[in-house]
Amino acid sequence: MSALWAGDGLRMERLDGGDPARLAVRGFAALADRSAAPAVVSVEFTAADGEVAGVSLSVDGVEPGIPAAWLAGRVGAVCARLPENAVVSGFRVRAGADGLALDGWGPEVRLAVRKSAGSLCAVEGGGGDGGRWRVVCCDRDLTADGLAEAASGLDDLVPRLPQGLAAGSWLVLPGPAVVPVRGGRHNVARGAERDGLGRALPVKPQRPRPLPSRRVPTAVAGREGFTVLAPAAQGAQPLGWSIGTPGDGEGITVSYRVPPLSVTGTLTALPASPPYRTVLGGVLLVESTLVTGSAVGAYVVPGESGVRPSMFAFGALGRDKGIGPPPFQVRGIALGMGWNSRVRQPTIEEVADFPFVVALDNPGAIGGAGGDPVQVLRNLTGGNDPWVRPAEGEVWVAAGLAFSCFDVVFGRALAMVQTGADLTIALLGVGSAELPRKAGRKFAKAEIALEAVLKPNAGEMRLSAALTPASFVIDPNCRLRGGATLAVWYGSSPQAGDFVLSLGGYHPNYKPPAHYPVPARLGFDWDLTGSVTVSGSAYFAVTPSAVMLGGSLDVRFHSGILRAWLTAQADALIQWEPFAFDIGISVRIGVQARIKIIFVTLTITIEIGASLRLYGPPTGGEATVHLWFIEFTIGFGAERSAEDDLLDWGEFTRMLPPPGGLVRIHPGAGLISDEGRVGGAGGAWLVSSAGFAFTVDSSVPITEMYVDSLSTSPVQRGDRVGVRPMGERDRTAKQVVALLLEGEPLSLGGWGRRFHRSAVPRSLWGTGSPTSLPPDGAQLIRNQLTGVELASPAADNGGSTGYVSAEHLKFDRMDPGVLPLDANARPTGPTPVRLPGGQAIDRIRSTVDAAPQRSARAALVAALAAAGVEVGAVDRDLPGYARAAESAFTAAPQLVPIG
Repeated sequence: MSALWAGDGLRMERLDGGDPARLAVRGFAALADRSAAPAVVSVEFTAADGEVAGVSLSVDGVEPGIPAAWLAGRVGAVCARLPENAVVSGFRVRAGADGLALDGWGPEVRLAVRKSAGSLCAVEGGGGDGGRWRVVCCDRDLTADGLAEAASGLDDLVPRLPQGLAAGSWLVLPGPAVVPVRGGRHNVARGAERDGLGRALPVKPQRPRPLPSRRVPTAVAGREGFTVLAPAAQGAQPLGWSIGTPGDGEGITVSYRVPPLSVTGTLTALPASPPYRTVLGGVLLVESTLVTGSAVGAYVVPGESGVRPSMFAFGALGRDKGIGPPPFQVRGIALGMGWNSRVRQPTIEEVADFPFVVALDNPGAIGGAGGDPVQVLRNLTGGNDPWVRPAEGEVWVAAGLAFSCFDVVFGRALAMVQTGADLTIALLGVGSAELPRKAGRKFAKAEIALEAVLKPNAGEMRLSAALTPASFVIDPNCRLRGGATLAVWYGSSPQAGDFVLSLGGYHPNYKPPAHYPVPARLGFDWDLTGSVTVSGSAYFAVTPSAVMLGGSLDVRFHSGILRAWLTAQADALIQWEPFAFDIGISVRIGVQARIKIIFVTLTITIEIGASLRLYGPPTGGEATVHLWFIEFTIGFGAERSAEDDLLDWGEFTRMLPPPGGLVRIHPGAGLISDEGRVGGAGGAWLVSSAGFAFTVDSSVPITEMYVDSLSTSPVQRGDRVGVRPMGERDRTAKQVVALLLEGEPLSLGGWGRRFHRSAVPRSLWGTGSPTSLPPDGAQLIRNQLTGVELASPAADNGGSTGYVSAEHLKFDRMDPGVLPLDANARPTGPTPVRLPGGQAIDRIRSTVDAAPQRSARAALVAALAAAGVEVGAVDRDLPGYARAAESAFTAAPQLVPIG
């Protein structure tokens, strides 16, 4: 009797002369590693007129399960590609004169295959109300009556279809209506095949198939269900469009419904203008039991030939009640990416209105049920400075959360990475708090936009924060404003060594460099009654040359013919090196009235005020009094001299780092131990003889550098320097780097050198007046020689191995015996032959597991056992080798006749 399970391991034998009553089955059901443990197998036979008329095989308890499509393919049925969760844990195969029937079952799946004149396969899966799906496949066209006959007994699985069913694979929708399923006949996975040692062959990756170009609905299998791609509705939108051939002015509707998830939407052709040939985009609505929201995306084809298309997508899902425990709840989730595109980083003032941040707690901001896809895409990709634009070879990704903490603080945070030459890592967010949270009247609300940007390639790090216009305190009319920033430049940046910390801006007399961010003044504006307004501001900043702070208060009253005001201002500018300060304070109070006498209108203004200015060192100042029509100034303390107060060398050296920090030496590659570092107990480093490098850097800019104590000429020259606090200019600073080997000077002429250049403070090493800030914010002198890295030359191993003693050449003597080392010896035994074509492989496949070979192997094992040689367990049957013969050899082998 032939094997019922073609190509695998069900084997049957006749015993005792072929009596059907005594027919037995020996063997196993090898399911190509589909089962992690032995499955329960039972076989039943039916007899007619003393002959076997049919057989039924049942298998149950297969874990983790068998893919339903794979199982149908094993009996030769046509089956579509099914969702990944379409697996069965048991099946029954019945074969007889009327054909073959296969039934499979699992926790959520039912399978039925009927084969007689043709094959019919039906599968049902999914779960939940409305989440079930049914697929019917056939290998020939069937009328309504032919389908009913082929599906006899499967009325609850195969619906009545008055239109019949064409050959192919179909997803049955309510109605009933049918939609073709992408991916026709299911091919058996390559993982089921074996090599000559019984090991599973690797799965060959398959290229993803493009969507059908036909303008008909198509179903695509996913992980747990099907996605139906249908042509766009005629009328408001263009007719169906094929993703594989964009550019013909068409669109496509996407629908995915597998509870608890539903995704629907339309991608349409948008108006394209140079430099773009085709622009496609749209909005998808996403609904689930946990979160709901929308996703927006665009696909852009440039008009220039040779330039690749670009695309981006961003989706935000939200939930009013939040996800998680009350102390910390997630109210929105966002994910986005772009390929061959670039996203513009918003300024700190734009963060609160950045569409991707806004969408975190308001997904409708990028679409929604009533959203206009065209307008959404125009907002993101249109204009002179769009948020998203094509960029060849660049990729960006984004992920974020909208959250609440104790139902008091609400925040939105979005992390973004933009690749390319200008690699950018950014964290954008908005946080807000209201007090009290649930009361009708609010006494305070603070909403702060945050931005952290790191550009490793450009050598820039920036942290910024700004109050949004929604912030207030005490009264909604008391609006808060302002921002803060911290910026550092390093590495390859042209501004390397510079930094700034600013809260609310800078001193009015300070002109920041062009690369400094300028945050808005910290302050408030309060309209109390309509006739009284109060406003105030403050700032604080630290730069490499100065610290500055100040603030102002302005109170104004207006009622009828009367006006009054009070202004107060305080500003302080403190220079670091040398220390100098300039502080100004002023207060003014005024009243203005308009009086009409007969036909004449008079305006009377009275203002009094005082201002104070302090400077130093030495400390002095001026006090100015303003009384309506007269103003006078009173000086006190030391007078501000026109001459600079210069320091001597002793005073200047106190401004420098201590001797141990003025020149620093750092070990590099090749260091073995630094326990005896320079200046330490041992006075030396332990380094590798294979190579060593170290770096010397200086806080003083270097004019001439020498790398040997005996050298008379510098190896590198730098600029001449000034000493600004001393009024010196055009000075020379020398640095000598010497190395001692066992107390003797070691020449560094052959060592590798890499010189370091960086920026130094102009307040120390520049020229000009030491009591005033550098002009135009030029606080650094760039490209100054400040150090060198020295690397030892490669080790010289010489050209000789040195002395080799006889002891090193010892070897163990061996008795050669009889070895085939005679050059004149002739070959003996049968000569290998190579059969033409694939005859050698065919012979191996047909003989390796044939009955004569099995008997010969059994006889060999018996002979060895009789001779006292225990060989252990032996596989007398080798079906795996026979199956893998075609794939186990890289070339046809040669055969040697025996006997």
